[in-house]
Amino acid sequence: MQSFTTLASTAVPLRMENVDTDQIIPAKYLTAVTKEGMGQGLFSWIRYNADGSPKADFVTNMPEYQGAEILIAGRNFGSGSSRE
Repeated sequence: MQSFTTLASTAVPLRMENVDTDQIIPAKYLTAVTKEGMGQGLFSWIRYNADGSPKADFVTNMPEYQGAEILIAGRNFGSGSSRE
């Protein structure tokens, strides 16, 4: 990874609190030896419909946030699981 001092990007507002690491990316996506495809698991429990299609109303699926590199999260983000 290259170091950087400035990142200019759209920010995705994730209006949720108390999101633990299992909600961010479920453990079943962490069995691979490479990071390829890991993005599919990001918020998969709420980001996709039962048939696997993207939910149009979930913030990361909205066209205006495609390609965003910054996530604005609520309180207690990334805690409360065995991987914290």
